[in-house]
Amino acid sequence: MKTSHYICLLVALLMLLTASAQKPVQEDLVVVAYVTSWTEEMPDPTVMTHINYAFGHVNDSFDGVRIDNPERLRRIVGLKSKNPALKVMLSIGGWGSGRFSEMAATEKNRAAFVGDCARIVSDYGLDGIDIDWEYPTQSSAGISSSPDDTANFTLLMRDLRKKLGNKKLLTAATVCDARYIDFRACIGYLDFVNVMAYDMADAPKHHAALFPSPVSGGKTVSSAVDAHLRAGVPAAKLVLGMPFYGRGRRNDIGLKLYDRRGILPRGYEKRWDDTGKVPYIVNPKGELVRGYENCRSLAAKCQYVLDRHLRGGMYWDYASDNSQGDERMTLYLSLMKSRKATLPPRKVLVLAERGGLHEPFTARGLRWLEDNKERLNMQLDVVSSAKKLAKDQLGGYHLVLQLNHPPYAWSEDAQWDFQQYIDRSIGNYIGFHHATLLGEFDGFGMWEWFSDFMGGIRFENYIEERCDGKVVVEDRLHPVMSGVPETFIIEDDEWYTYNTNPRRNVHVLAHVDEDSYTVSTGIKMGDHPVVWTNPWTGARNVYFQFGHSDRLFDNPVFVHLLENALRWTLEEK
Repeated sequence: MKTSHYICLLVALLMLLTASAQKPVQEDLVVVAYVTSWTEEMPDPTVMTHINYAFGHVNDSFDGVRIDNPERLRRIVGLKSKNPALKVMLSIGGWGSGRFSEMAATEKNRAAFVGDCARIVSDYGLDGIDIDWEYPTQSSAGISSSPDDTANFTLLMRDLRKKLGNKKLLTAATVCDARYIDFRACIGYLDFVNVMAYDMADAPKHHAALFPSPVSGGKTVSSAVDAHLRAGVPAAKLVLGMPFYGRGRRNDIGLKLYDRRGILPRGYEKRWDDTGKVPYIVNPKGELVRGYENCRSLAAKCQYVLDRHLRGGMYWDYASDNSQGDERMTLYLSLMKSRKATLPPRKVLVLAERGGLHEPFTARGLRWLEDNKERLNMQLDVVSSAKKLAKDQLGGYHLVLQLNHPPYAWSEDAQWDFQQYIDRSIGNYIGFHHATLLGEFDGFGMWEWFSDFMGGIRFENYIEERCDGKVVVEDRLHPVMSGVPETFIIEDDEWYTYNTNPRRNVHVLAHVDEDSYTVSTGIKMGDHPVVWTNPWTGARNVYFQFGHSDRLFDNPVFVHLLENALRWTLEEK
């Protein structure tokens, strides 16, 4: 019995070891970022595994490589000092980059070209070469081609692999339908393939829908992956390309206005295709005029990479992301960090006035934000003085929240940055109470731009004895007022008056009924707006005049308004 028992245990152990040995070991996922020669932004080297520098080209004599902006390439390679694991490659080709056909056609030219590639890899400290020949046997990009290009592409991959050796990387960018390349003949030479699963349609169809849908073209991301798998590219060597840009009707007047001001014209609307997993914009006729990407659609593509056990994700291009880096962070979090579809947190800079009369409200506000940051997917940075803001710091935030911080005592750099932040629709804004204390205070002059932003007002007076007031909602359809009763009470607050009514310059969401004050006072405006937004800027913004008492956080309507404002200003556009 003992012998039999030991034999059973041994057999079970052997079966376990065999199963473990047969189970495929998944390589680390890659995130490949195309970084262009004609942009100046230096990428964050920690949020990708590979950088493909775009571009190099086949030279005019078909026997070497010409590099665009070689000094920038050296600076990009220098990023490896910040992330030694980063791989930097030169991508040779691109749309309209020709002379591949002539170079690959002869053994002599191929040998000279691959020799120059090896020299460049050595001289620049590169990790490999990416070939972006768009596309063998095709002249649609205005380049030369030959029926022999497909076979010669395979020979080129063979020669590059031999010259570069197995310690350097060799990859290729390929068209979505997997045409023009004999993958079964050349895949053994390639480390992986970057499929360009975008530019697959024009409006009124989306150019990069994940799955077939009413708004997708005839080709989709999923069909591009299937085409490459059928053509002989193993899933473990297939990297899914994703666009950081949209495609639409270039002559559409509404889109031109939107691009200039960040506000969709009347009748235009953003929609989400839940079948194709992509966002798009429609005109007043309901026609798709632009398909684009956002974090939600990119996260869905990342989940598709994980579900199909692909090698990773690629994107074109780094500089097309927004100032906050949302799209690249989506790939980093989803593929490199959490291994599941993950939306990046929304970054909020809280300007918090500390001490003095407003400390109770500010302290409660900071506690509420901290308690709710995970639920609302927020990342909070709190500062007590705008003087301490570094130049160009604001661009990294989705929202500036003035939690009773005054509109003066800002450094000149901070004022300029905030003006650009709002005027160029870089981010959004919420202000409370003290944010309209406009005028000359504490030795600081009037900030005219901020006064105009708030409706052209200047602080005049306030009711010194705090009192309750009934607020009347004027625009119940605005997202900030969603679910708010027609009237509600704000307790124990100060009520500012101004030298002029902001109504003519802003969109008023609510006013206070001055006859409802619980103290007798002659300090009144008559028409007294207390919640408004400035619609003349692309930045989503809302100002609440109340915000003096910590009791507001015991008022469910106030808390609901705060959450509405946060959700609206942090909503992905």
